[in-house]
Amino acid sequence: MNFGKLQLNEEVARRLSAAVDSGTLSHAVLLTGGTEKERKELSVLLAQALLCTNQPTPCLKCDVCKKIKNGIHPDIIITSGEAGKQRSIKIDTIRDIRQRAYIMPNEAPYQIFIILEASGMGEEAQNALLKILEEPPVTARFILASRSRDDFRQTILSRVTPFAISEDSGQAAGEKENAKAAKAATDIFTALLSKNEYKIMLSTGALEKDKKTFKAALEKMILMLRNSVVGKYNDSAFSDSVEMRFSQAYSAKEIIDMQNVLKTLIADADKNANDNLLVTRLATELAGCIEQNGR
Repeated sequence: MNFGKLQLNEEVARRLSAAVDSGTLSHAVLLTGGTEKERKELSVLLAQALLCTNQPTPCLKCDVCKKIKNGIHPDIIITSGEAGKQRSIKIDTIRDIRQRAYIMPNEAPYQIFIILEASGMGEEAQNALLKILEEPPVTARFILASRSRDDFRQTILSRVTPFAISEDSGQAAGEKENAKAAKAATDIFTALLSKNEYKIMLSTGALEKDKKTFKAALEKMILMLRNSVVGKYNDSAFSDSVEMRFSQAYSAKEIIDMQNVLKTLIADADKNANDNLLVTRLATELAGCIEQNGR
């Protein structure tokens, strides 16, 4: 990913680049630390990177990049609170975002909703946003930017992937867990592409005895599966990402069956089912989705 003149700590730049370049960036990210200006600049760069089709992305020169920079791209919706002022983002504003998220994009594969100084959301507004983060449309992406993770409820934090801009917040609690979950999701997807049951079983090993990461990885996989379905009808949506390869390898029914397996396992994890049994079921039931469709 091309960060232009923006300076980020090496680890965060690497993680963001890897997620963007592989097409595995979460449907919702939280950018924290740095200055208000830096958070805004990175939010815009990230939106450009998600929609720009040139390499390295974003190229900053194409019509898409220029429209986003000038604030005139029809599929980029920017909302901003007031720095340090709680409740400056009203619940009606978040409800409007929820409604707009279900409208098909005008030009891009999806709409991107940027919420700057997102700490301006009070409890009610955060609860309203949580509903769309839990079950987002496949055509919606969310970028939240704020001073600190501490500005958000745990339910919101569990639905976003955090990236800390400044060095001193680069090890913010939860970042390592989210990175581990994202890697596990990608590893499992890669194993599923091999259609080898043994490789699928091995790929789930990183989730043993770690229920929090287990759930985060499954939520990430559900998003990736949604993207794979989109890829079946829009072959330019995710380029050469793992989701696109997945959409070519499996039928829509197989992908939906896998989504249902993951949703059931998350629900069972919430009921405190046995950790080792959950991991075993993950491998066998995902493999079962392939087998029952004649693979």
